[in-house]
Amino acid sequence: MIASESFDKLLIKSQEFENEKLPNESEDLIWEQFKSGSQSALTYIYRNYTNLLFNYGFQFSSDKHLIKDCLQDLFMELIRHRDQLSPTSSIKFYLLKSFRNKLIKTIQKNNRQRPLENFLPKVLFTISVSAEAKMINAQLDADKQRILQDSLNKLPPLQREALVLYFYEGLKYNQIAEMLSIKVKSSRALVYRAIDSLGELLDPYRDTMITFLTLITVVKSLI
Repeated sequence: MIASESFDKLLIKSQEFENEKLPNESEDLIWEQFKSGSQSALTYIYRNYTNLLFNYGFQFSSDKHLIKDCLQDLFMELIRHRDQLSPTSSIKFYLLKSFRNKLIKTIQKNNRQRPLENFLPKVLFTISVSAEAKMINAQLDADKQRILQDSLNKLPPLQREALVLYFYEGLKYNQIAEMLSIKVKSSRALVYRAIDSLGELLDPYRDTMITFLTLITVVKSLI
């Protein structure tokens, strides 16, 4: 594990470039600048994606120290091997995929007594509706949030994750497929099944969740 002091020194150094603005460039060019050693590109990536990665990691584990350690390790590894990194047109996707792999391996290492295939379905990826408010694009009171959160967390873990990646993170089906190690058509089916199942779970609460159920119907027609 990379010591926190090393990462903190890196961040202090990166803050020296806080006022340095990157040109209005595409993410593939910003990524290439980062690979070439640009401190401003590193600052851009760190400031734009660490909170996103932390919130994503929190769906897998409530251990904030573990998530922070994995984030530190990820960025230090990216910096150390930046000249060897593959190109990307989506920094968000690159980081999400890398962070997911690292986090799951770390959780698996900390739970050696259980095989990963048995561990994942029971524990990983619990959705917090308050954290994913943008995903649902709706104002919900506390009772409706609880109903929606409970219903979402009754879905199989991969369905829950696919929903977050598709609606909240805005990933494409091919990117979701790559992250979850499934076929593209399977990722599309996964999202559709998740929406369909969510509609069924919410149906008993139709009187209080009518707006959200209407939204589900519209979304299903678009997929």
